Amino acid sequence: MDDETKADDAAGVGYGRPPMASQFKKGQSGNPRGRPRKVPGRRAVAGRVLGELQRLTGQQKGSRVRFSALELLILTVKQMAAAGHAKATALYTGLTERYGHQETADRPVGYLVVPERLTEEEWEALYSPKETPATEPEV
Repeated sequence: MDDETKADDAAGVGYGRPPMASQFKKGQSGNPRGRPRKVPGRRAVAGRVLGELQRLTGQQKGSRVRFSALELLILTVKQMAAAGHAKATALYTGLTERYGHQETADRPVGYLVVPERLTEEEWEALYSPKETPATEPEV
């Protein structure tokens, strides 16, 4: 550098005017690594882990094979409560009080009770339409 550029450079240095040598080059970022990624919170981690589907082995053929981790956790607490564990019972009772039984009122509910197996003849004898009784003649 010659004396003129040193003098111009020194004269332009001050508040809000850094020396040319320490300024960012054209096309170069001031933060080359960028902003650090956001660390997920506990709620996000718990939601992701509890929502993952788990394969459950040893199930009967045709039954459901994949459950979410939350479903498996609640099923385990339910089984432990049925086995007589006091803390599991308290936890399960608290969960049922908080979330209750999810019954939909808009869907009709019906029950089919089959007490025994009947042959076709027995079925017809029991459940076929009967003859209507003869009405008395009007006077």
